[in-house]
Amino acid sequence: HGGGRGIGGGVLALFLYQARTECRFQNGTQRVHYLDRYFWGRQEYVRFDSQVGKFVALTELGRQTAEKWNRDRDILQRKKAEADVGCRHNYGIEEPFVRDRRGEPIVTITPMDHPATSHNTLLICNVGGFFPSKIVIKWFKNGEEEEGSHVMSTDLVRNGDWTFQTEVMLETQPERGDVYTCQVDHVSVKESITVQWEPQSDAARSKLWTGIVGFVLGLVFVAPGNAYLKEGKELPSPRGHQCGLQIQ
Repeated sequence: HGGGRGIGGGVLALFLYQARTECRFQNGTQRVHYLDRYFWGRQEYVRFDSQVGKFVALTELGRQTAEKWNRDRDILQRKKAEADVGCRHNYGIEEPFVRDRRGEPIVTITPMDHPATSHNTLLICNVGGFFPSKIVIKWFKNGEEEEGSHVMSTDLVRNGDWTFQTEVMLETQPERGDVYTCQVDHVSVKESITVQWEPQSDAARSKLWTGIVGFVLGLVFVAPGNAYLKEGKELPSPRGHQCGLQIQ
């Protein structure tokens, strides 16, 4: 990427030049296809192709460049050797890390109220930390696989650390007693990974919130008492009304 400024600060030129090297393998290193590609302004204009054995022009701009480089025997010999020196050599170094690397998926289920309706629930199966990218994710309700338009998935996301993540969502109306299962199959594990989710009843949710509120209120009353005790003061006697909290 380059550019410059002329007199008065005006931009004289802005351009993008790229060089990209590719090694394509078939059956390990038995067949190696080496490409040395050159781009100008995001458009590839010339490349060296090991299957052809010379530089090939892709645009009119690259025609003169290809003819010039093909007349240089040193350049051609060096590029022809790259398939062995570069591709095959680096394959042996990187194969244990790239080809044989495995990352086991981490699976969680997150329930959310569907934004479009007040009755449906969106169950999100979050799958992350896996490598390679090929993965199979399925939803089950009471042992039966869920399929159709109410099952949606996001695009595969690269985490930038040689792992991937994705989400598969199930739109449903859960009822008491239902059991939902997200099943994940991946080459890094011998058996399927399964995570289950069951809907809570209104009574269970009510008891949960009652317990949370009671715990918070308890902290409110206990904190001042601890402050008095630390300072060596006597707790003030209750006057007037008494407040009681009962949690069932």
